[in-house]
Amino acid sequence: MTTFEIWLSITSVVVAIGVSAWMRHLGNTAGRDRPVDPERLRRFIENAPYEDLDKVMKPGWRDDERQKS
Repeated sequence: MTTFEIWLSITSVVVAIGVSAWMRHLGNTAGRDRPVDPERLRRFIENAPYEDLDKVMKPGWRDDERQKS
């Protein structure tokens, strides 16, 4: 075996281990909800643009915005 083949084999093993670890991490965390952060929720409630809520709830609101532009 040449030096290049040895380094290629070592690199392949390291990459395979890294990808396996990443896939395990993704498998363990996939589908989970985000952790609840009460402080972030409080800030969202305080700063939410409630004046635009009627636009979101109204059917076809995106069409209205396009016509204004």
